[in-house]
Amino acid sequence: MKRWPSLVLSALLLLPLAACGGGDTGSAPPVDSEENIHTPQAPSGTNLPDPSEPVSSQEPAGQEETEGEHILIAYFTWADNTVVEDPSSVDVDATTSASLLAPGNAARLAAWIQEAVGGDLHSIVVEEPYSSDYDECLDRAAEEKVDNARPALATHVENMADYDIVFLGFPNWWYTLPMPVLTFVEEYDWSGKTVVPFVTHGTGGLSSTIRDLTAALPEDTAILEPIGVYRPEVDESQAAVQDWLAGLNLEF
Repeated sequence: MKRWPSLVLSALLLLPLAACGGGDTGSAPPVDSEENIHTPQAPSGTNLPDPSEPVSSQEPAGQEETEGEHILIAYFTWADNTVVEDPSSVDVDATTSASLLAPGNAARLAAWIQEAVGGDLHSIVVEEPYSSDYDECLDRAAEEKVDNARPALATHVENMADYDIVFLGFPNWWYTLPMPVLTFVEEYDWSGKTVVPFVTHGTGGLSSTIRDLTAALPEDTAILEPIGVYRPEVDESQAAVQDWLAGLNLEF
């Protein structure tokens, strides 16, 4: 499919609710790419997974069931889906560089969720990485949305049937889910599962993310109240995440 004319993309960036920040204008990435890299370290006491390794819920023979083992925390972040040749060249204060360095915001929220409820972490990673150049990544995200594309994934979850609660995190890209998240959703049987979305965004908020996620899931999937975290506030959002988890009234 033809690429969107740069003139149209430029116009979109100027709209009051321009995409890429779910509505951010000016400095906010038009793909609403979620990540703020001012604090590139994962929360203490948490270990983010190697994105190249598949998640498995298998436990050693004879091991008793442990708290949170039926929970999966899957997330998509630009930081795990691009290659930065020279990390020292990244301007950590530039909004357009958000999410280039790990961990991205979605990964940070995922780590806080795991810290609170247990479970397994899974990073959704595409086979063909996105460009680390802001404009090129923006163009590809726009094209994938227009094409309703399903980018192939390099990471997969083993034994998805063993999980009955799935926290699913992602940024608001062009007012909706990143297309690789839909690839992930369509790869598994979600019947009877409980899905708990967490979204990072610019001023556009959740936009159509939850509506489009709901449409992609079976009718018997329970979708709980999502949390949306404004990108500039992620650094101070751990308490808000804990309050949100408490309000879900789930038995972990």
